[in-house]
Amino acid sequence: MTHPRPNPSPTAPPWPHCGHGSSEQDPVGCRGIHIPGHTACLTHLTRADRRAYLDDLSPRANLDLRGTTFEDRLWESLLDALRDGEPGIGDAQFTAAVFECTAWFDSMAFDGNAVFDAATFQGKGWFEAATFAWPASFEGATFETYGGFQDATFEDRVSFKGATFTGMAAFDRATFEGAVSFEGVAFKEFTRFGEVSFRSTADFTSTNFGATATFQEATFDGPAAFNSATFEHHAWFTEKIYNVTEGLRSATFRHDPKLTR
Repeated sequence: MTHPRPNPSPTAPPWPHCGHGSSEQDPVGCRGIHIPGHTACLTHLTRADRRAYLDDLSPRANLDLRGTTFEDRLWESLLDALRDGEPGIGDAQFTAAVFECTAWFDSMAFDGNAVFDAATFQGKGWFEAATFAWPASFEGATFETYGGFQDATFEDRVSFKGATFTGMAAFDRATFEGAVSFEGVAFKEFTRFGEVSFRSTADFTSTNFGATATFQEATFDGPAAFNSATFEHHAWFTEKIYNVTEGLRSATFRHDPKLTR
């Protein structure tokens, strides 16, 4: 397996890590956290040890897979264990994980804290219709191809602070019941927030929309901050929502926003 980080950080992660593939150029090696009872990450366990770990998993299990790299076959094996019945995860620790494949979390129930800080989704990050019952965090995450959160429900607070969406981002019909932060997020392609329900604070401070963004039929029940936000291309809003969302007055629009009734 090739190393997914062409310029790996020389700093070791704060968890006991695998170290597989370390070299003079990359003295840290694989950043994947040790599987309990082993000195390797899930990716670099022996086939028998990996099979034993996956066989012990069941839906709603807690997962600590920080720094782990997933390719198609490994990811599918993990999903098979989590979807044996009603799909779900307890606490989900995926900080700095690398998904070389499409990361399927569609219809997944997260019953604990969900942490994807600094994770890299090289394939699609698919969270359609997922439910987050506890706080969730995607701070500093990178979605290289696609970030899909259509029909997702966030019952608690969630932060995407500092994340980068290189490909399209889709949040259509998502529900944010708690505070949500998109502070400093870079949306580089078409971004969709159509029919999204923001029921608490929505923070888009310093967010950059590098391509067309749509908020048609979105609803803001709490304060919405767009301080220093920049819309580089066309932005679509429902006329009524645009007129009552005071935070938009602080945003910079390179083109006049397009309003629909």
